[in-house]
Amino acid sequence: MSTTGDENGFTREQLELTQLQTDAITRRLADNPVVQFMGIRLLEVVAGRATLMLPFRKELFNSMGSVQGGVLGILGDVAGGVSLYSVLADPSAAAIPTIEFKLNFLRPVRNNAVFARGKVAFRGGRIAVCHVDICTETDTLLAIGIFTYMVKTARSK
Repeated sequence: MSTTGDENGFTREQLELTQLQTDAITRRLADNPVVQFMGIRLLEVVAGRATLMLPFRKELFNSMGSVQGGVLGILGDVAGGVSLYSVLADPSAAAIPTIEFKLNFLRPVRNNAVFARGKVAFRGGRIAVCHVDICTETDTLLAIGIFTYMVKTARSK
């Protein structure tokens, strides 16, 4: 058993997800039409953190020749949501509608894949807040966001 911790002092075992969590997150992303349409891919998820990637696609550009800000908002929302699902015992039994988000754009995105790193900052009984950094592959910061979610029981389909 490893006792090596991350920057928050969690051991590797504490960061690993259960099979139930992993399967539910994988299913949620596969069943999300906007995630599929945009081509968002999950790169890594551990308890409380997730990294996703949006491949470069010129179809996501605005008239100024850079990725549309709303596209980055979607990417950030998905990264925050996945990081939150990773701390829920059974993500398939929960719904986490976004209540609010704020995204500060720092640099335009022109010819690169974009990465979003979500991290749970607060998890209460009904409300959760996640920080999201959006950056290039070489960690050049493009946008910083804060996403607020309601945590509730999912409705049956």
